[in-house]
Amino acid sequence: MATALRKRGFRFAVEGFGSGRDPEGMLDSVPLDFVKIDGAIIQGLTGDSQLQQRVRTLVESAMNRQIHTIAERVEDANTMAVLWQIGVQYIQGYFVNEPEQVVLRAERS
Repeated sequence: MATALRKRGFRFAVEGFGSGRDPEGMLDSVPLDFVKIDGAIIQGLTGDSQLQQRVRTLVESAMNRQIHTIAERVEDANTMAVLWQIGVQYIQGYFVNEPEQVVLRAERS
């Protein structure tokens, strides 16, 4: 099914990467284009060298399989700098842009 969807232009992503028991196994069993590193892991990253190594390992595992990495809950410049040094390709969070409320106007028939 994944092959058929890819032929139609679909891409695959998973959220919460790194919070499960076997992230390496997930990378090997699911055909992914993106992994979104769990925001709980990103919190407190700047002051924790062990956590930085954990994220580095996750990023390297994904990149070795040509899977792009996204870090969520990036809330300050220091965290962003550490993530760039580690090799994360995309970031998401309040530091980049606060969530926006989208209000759709209902059309009348």
